[in-house]
Amino acid sequence: MKAILRIGLPIGLNHSLYSLGHMAMQTLVNSQGSLFMAGQAVAGRITGIANIAISGLSSAATTFSGQNYGAGRYDRLRQGYRRIPIASGIITFAAGMLFLLIRSPLLRLFTQDETVLMYADRYVTAVLLSQWMFAVFNSILCIVNGVGLVRFTTVVNLLMLWAVRIPSAYMIRTWFDGTWIMLCFPISFFFGMCCMIGYYAFSGKWKEIIERPNPETHD
Repeated sequence: MKAILRIGLPIGLNHSLYSLGHMAMQTLVNSQGSLFMAGQAVAGRITGIANIAISGLSSAATTFSGQNYGAGRYDRLRQGYRRIPIASGIITFAAGMLFLLIRSPLLRLFTQDETVLMYADRYVTAVLLSQWMFAVFNSILCIVNGVGLVRFTTVVNLLMLWAVRIPSAYMIRTWFDGTWIMLCFPISFFFGMCCMIGYYAFSGKWKEIIERPNPETHD
């Protein structure tokens, strides 16, 4: 029970605070008016389809790392901890570029209002050009969570939202044009990706795990 709570409580707290953060972001979106809200809602249909690799590979990454860590297959962990984020980033980038090329006809399936389409186009472009960074970040985060090292990932996830994304959105709204607040997403994606790549490179705990030899097996 102690081991379960040690892993589960930080992740549960993370999800709770993340939900509050999304409410704060939605407040910013709503403050830009109904047309901007409509544009964001329409854009979300496109970006949601384009990020399907993020959800699938991230879930698989948690299972992959947890199972191989538990089985002592550190050789497989060494193979996967780089390949999975790279694959997720490439697939997400390719999907983003595809949907970016065909965004105009896709967006017009949902609305014909030119102002709504303008806001939706901004949102889609900003997110699809940068979503690959979130794919890399989230894959690494899930791999690290899978071996039970949840403290750093929890802190980074919360910082990405509460210390980077929301403050940058407020600054964009206050000092520039609030209809460009979607630029807070690439800023936060870049921050999160750099933190998790840095964890791979500099964490002594992570290096100790991936450098372990496989336990000897006997028939």
